[in-house]
This record gives sequence, C-alpha cells and structure tokens, in this order.
Amino acid sequence: MRQVVEVTSESLSKYGEELCGDTVKINTTDTYLTVVLSDGLGSGVKANILSTLTAQIAGSMFEQGAEIQDVMQTLVDTLPECQVRKLAYATFAMVKVYRGHEVYLVEYDSPPLILVRNNEIIQVDTKERVVSGRKLREAKFEVYDKDYMVLVSDGYEHAGVGGIYRLGWGWQNIAIAVKRWAQTGCDAYSLTQALKRTCTKLYDGKPGDDATAVGMRVRPAIVVTILTGPPADKNNDELIVRKLMESPGQKVICGGTTAQMAARVLGKELKVDWVPPNQRVSSNSRRKHTPPTARLEGVDLVTEGILTLGQTVELLEKAHDIHELPTDEDASTRLARILLSADVITLVVGTAVNPNQVADVIRGEPMRMIYVRQLQQILAPTTKKVNLISI
Repeated sequence: MRQVVEVTSESLSKYGEELCGDTVKINTTDTYLTVVLSDGLGSGVKANILSTLTAQIAGSMFEQGAEIQDVMQTLVDTLPECQVRKLAYATFAMVKVYRGHEVYLVEYDSPPLILVRNNEIIQVDTKERVVSGRKLREAKFEVYDKDYMVLVSDGYEHAGVGGIYRLGWGWQNIAIAVKRWAQTGCDAYSLTQALKRTCTKLYDGKPGDDATAVGMRVRPAIVVTILTGPPADKNNDELIVRKLMESPGQKVICGGTTAQMAARVLGKELKVDWVPPNQRVSSNSRRKHTPPTARLEGVDLVTEGILTLGQTVELLEKAHDIHELPTDEDASTRLARILLSADVITLVVGTAVNPNQVADVIRGEPMRMIYVRQLQQILAPTTKKVNLISI
C-alpha cells in the first residue's frame, strides 16, 4: 500500500514582534515531499525576510534535484555571514521524503531532527561535512508506518530558560514530549498543537524567541473514490458502478439518480435516512436544510447531488484543514471531511444531461460538472492527488 507523510507546522513569534523570523516551506509532488524550516538571525521583519529567502531558495533547488553543494553555494552568495557575529544570516533544516519511504536530511546550524519509532527515540546517524565553507549534517534513512518526525527551531530549545528548565526545554526533553504524544497515535496536527501549547506555557505566554515546530507522521495513504451522475450512455451504467466498487479505499455516491442506478446494478436496497440522526446539523448552521443521506451496502456515504456538492464547495472554500470544519454530521460536512482527509481522490463523473434542468440543457453539460471543477480548483494547491474520470 502506498505510504505518505502528513505534515503540519506551527510558529510562535517573539513577544512584541508581528512577524515570525522562522519560515516553513512545504511542497508535495507525486513522488516526494520536501519540507524546509529556516530560522532567520534575530527576529522581526529582517529575520522573516532572511528566513523566507533561505526557505524559498533551498526548497526550490532541492525540489529540482540540485545537489547540496549547489544549494549551499547559492545561499552563501545570496546571504553572506553577519560580519559582527560571524554567523549565517539564516539556518535551515531540510527533509525530503521520496515515495513516502526514503528520507534525505540536511541540517545547517539547526537542532537535530527528532525521530520516534515504536515508542523509541531513534538517533539519526548524520555525517558532518563542509560545503562552501559551512559545516552541515547529512543523513539518508528509511521511514516506516507510524514513524513520527519533528523539526524545531532553536526557540523551542530555549523555552523555559531560567524557569522550569534552567537551561531551557532542550532537545532531549522535546524529544521525550514527542515520544509521549506519539504513543497516543495522534496525527501531525495534534502533535504540533500540543508542542505549541507546551512551548507557549514555558515562555509564560511571552515567547523570548521565534519558535517553530514541524510535525510529520508516516501512515498509509487514504484513498477515496466519488461517483456523481449517471453516464451519458445508459449502456455504461454497469461500467461506471464497477469503477466505483472495484476502487480501493472509501466510496462515495453523490446524487439520488446515481444512487438508484448503483442500487439497481448491484441488486441491493437503497435506504434513505429521511431525518438526519441526532439532529446532525447545528441550529445556527446555514446547511440545516441539507438533503438527507442514504445507505447502500458497500458504499461509505450516499448523498444528494447538486445541493450537497454546492454546499461542500462552500465549506472547502473556508476550511483548508479538517480541523477547521464544523462538527456537524450533515451530508456536505461529512463529504468535506472525507475530501480533506484523503490523499488520493478520484472523481468519477457521469456526463448525462438532465432534460428537466434548463441550465443543463443550455450549457450542454450537467451542473454537477461545474461543482466538480470547483472542487478540483480548491484541492489543486493542496498535497492531494486528484484524478477526474468522465463517462
């Protein structure tokens, strides 16, 4: 099964500063994930600009397959050392994960990567080398299901200095905290939120330095296939239903006519939940008039079509993460939750034009296709892979 690395980051700005001097750049393609955390010297606007430049340059070059010596030379030429303190204007750590398994790690004046596996803190075997006059650490290793990786800027190590921790939170204590949270099986988002809360508390709500944590969790890819609309040619009914049922992962049907077609082809009963159980939409929700869901054996979610798709688009335009969605259990929220949770999404769209819908007849294509394209557009900038099949 395909393996992926989910990743989130949280930053705290130094107390009194509007901008954080740390920058995180994350990029995902079909074959790799690249994460760069850069810490600019000092704080505020200058540090933010320097860390942003470093993260952009390093991230873009590593994504294009550049060697570390070329990346470092470009950074040296672009961002010279501080003449007073003889320090690099910005440090960075880069994690590149190929096909969810093979990791290439580069650390330049940054805290070491934290790796937790099987409830144990794993010491990553890095090798030190000098590139373009700068000392850095490199490592190559494999990651496995349920591994956790965390990058932190030195603001995390300094948290609590002179207080609970005389010399600051420190790498070892942070690693122990990561290990404890990993034991709960939490996702990357929950892990970084927990680290952020602890860091804020150690600073007594007034961070003495910019502090950033990047949390990563290795897990199997979540796959979902959504079928909406019957095919233009009724002879393809069985084909389009088979594509859904033979697909791996979660299965969703959007559309009453589509659900009836699937039930007929499968020879199974379609049961409609006329009253959403437990009043699944809050009273102040704009979606309290959302259509009911239905049940069909072998399918994870069955919803109405046009209205549900439209409401789902509205939700996704506002929520960029599953944790930003409302807690409602109506059809559109459930569909939005499935889409934001998935890594690979296949949209199987029937192109039959509904003769009873004037808009469909005028355009010559179903309204559902408009919403499908909007879903594609919203999901395109994310780390998800979205496929579209029209029949």
